Amino acid sequence: MTNIISFQKPGITRITAAFFAAFALCDIGSIHPADIFSVLIFAGMLLLFSPTLTQRLTNIGAASSVLPRHFYPICRLLAVLYTLFYAAAKHAELSGSFDSRIFRLAFLAAAVIGLYFIFFRFCELSMLFLASRQQRRFAQNTLQQPDGACPVPPSISAAHALSRKQKLLCYFGLLFCWLFWFLYQFPGVLTPDSISQFSQATGLIPFSNHHPILHTLLFSLFYHIGFFLTGSINTGIACYVLFQMCTMAAIETYTLSLLARSGASRLWLILSFCFWGLVPFHAIFAVTVWKDILFSGFMLLYLCFLYELLCNPDNRPGIWAGLSLSGFFVCTLRSNGLYIFLFTLPFVLFAFRRTWKKMFAVQVGILLLSLIITGPVYTACHAERASFTESLSIPLQQIACVVSNGRQLSAEQEMLIDDVVDTSLIPEYYNPVISDPIKALVSYNHADAIIRNPSKYFTLWIQLGISYPGDYLQAFIDQTKGYWFPAPAALRTNEGISPNEIGLSWPHLLRGQFPVKISEILLKLPDMLPVYGILWSIGAYFWAVLYFAAYQFLYGQRRFLVLFVPFIGTVLTLLLATPVASDLRYAYPLILAAPFFIALPYCHLQTSRLQK
Repeated sequence: MTNIISFQKPGITRITAAFFAAFALCDIGSIHPADIFSVLIFAGMLLLFSPTLTQRLTNIGAASSVLPRHFYPICRLLAVLYTLFYAAAKHAELSGSFDSRIFRLAFLAAAVIGLYFIFFRFCELSMLFLASRQQRRFAQNTLQQPDGACPVPPSISAAHALSRKQKLLCYFGLLFCWLFWFLYQFPGVLTPDSISQFSQATGLIPFSNHHPILHTLLFSLFYHIGFFLTGSINTGIACYVLFQMCTMAAIETYTLSLLARSGASRLWLILSFCFWGLVPFHAIFAVTVWKDILFSGFMLLYLCFLYELLCNPDNRPGIWAGLSLSGFFVCTLRSNGLYIFLFTLPFVLFAFRRTWKKMFAVQVGILLLSLIITGPVYTACHAERASFTESLSIPLQQIACVVSNGRQLSAEQEMLIDDVVDTSLIPEYYNPVISDPIKALVSYNHADAIIRNPSKYFTLWIQLGISYPGDYLQAFIDQTKGYWFPAPAALRTNEGISPNEIGLSWPHLLRGQFPVKISEILLKLPDMLPVYGILWSIGAYFWAVLYFAAYQFLYGQRRFLVLFVPFIGTVLTLLLATPVASDLRYAYPLILAAPFFIALPYCHLQTSRLQK
């Protein structure tokens, strides 16, 4: 344990940190050094690094004046990561407008130092504040026990559970919150991906594994039920949308119930309900025919069941059955789901190492069933495989970046590229934040050349990367930064039914300008309201995952860290093959589960080391 000694003396360390922090903020905000606000920012930074602030925030006493052994290393690690992410995404803006490269690097270095101090101080103060509040809450629980009784923190317990009436209120309350969007978007939001699945479900085109066939079959089931009962295509689509809405509302209600049984405060439960019910993209996603929505819901459900088993490995059989079913859907409802499951698997087995046999059997069973369904069963159904180029987003973008920048290529390298696509066309199609144009260019020309000679094209990719590492790094940053840097998502939600050639059209059930204006206002608010807008930023949720995983490491039982692993796996798979720099639906597992993983290290007090 270590005494709190950070920024205790008002000497050179504190002034230096405040100066660099003010420099970084002025650089980010384009505030001139002569502007009065530069002085105000510097004064604010002096207050931020004041030791008095630490004492007032944490109410330092005998129990909280010591820290976990790894407290400052973890804060430094988080600060370094946040600084690297910010500098990588904003290096052009942070380096100033100087012509001299040395001046630009010096400007960037000063801003990076300031960012590090800001992020470090934020992590330090916020974690001390949360730990102090958690300690007081545990102390209050201790005082409520009879004399001589052992304190029993709120755990998975019926004493804190939602009543049946409260669960129904949550469930139907969520559906009611989504009702406007269901009526406005009736029969549902259908994008080109959705229309492709509709065409497969109705037999217009053969099944393709470009979209998970299991999800297409699920859509087909409910569509044909609705169509059989009414004879209406729109009602058939709406039938599936209603199923998806009910499923998502049920999963979110179960999560709220689990958080309540774990001791989450009523305020947090209300905020979580409002987050799922009132933030528009949740409602719009609930009525959008995308595989990503149910996939995200079942990932959250899978983590809830894992949480229950971590608290009580001898839980009832229904929890094990739910874990198996939700794990199966995680593996089969999205193409990267299987990779996320495999990435999480060793961590799950390690967390359950004391009772590993049953968990090992369940996890292997999920994996084998998923591989059988997506392998032999799909093959037997003559399902077309997704194009090989779908998994090459990052390499294709990096090579396209090199060509678009006019870099020199050897005769052999240029010939290899020309065997796939006319090199002169690449600059015209290259878009740094979306790989679909380049993938389409390759697919519609000679993508089979890559399949015939994978080793040659892999060597080409390596050679160009060695020759032009700066282009490769910039292409990677441009293609992925939306998932690790807090910024507005490039793609958020869609509206109605996209133009198509099969006769589907948006019927506009709610007519007139009033619903249109309501929709426009609600979807513009994140670009107008500062704090609210962060809820629409994918990178912010990833930063939150890192932060609360670190807090769990410091103050909680570390076996619960496994519940953060799937979110990291989700981002890693996106970094390997995302087609778009920032699309809310691709990172929806992180966003949907935010109320769960934020509350995880804080509401379940029996995981807290502060009891010691």
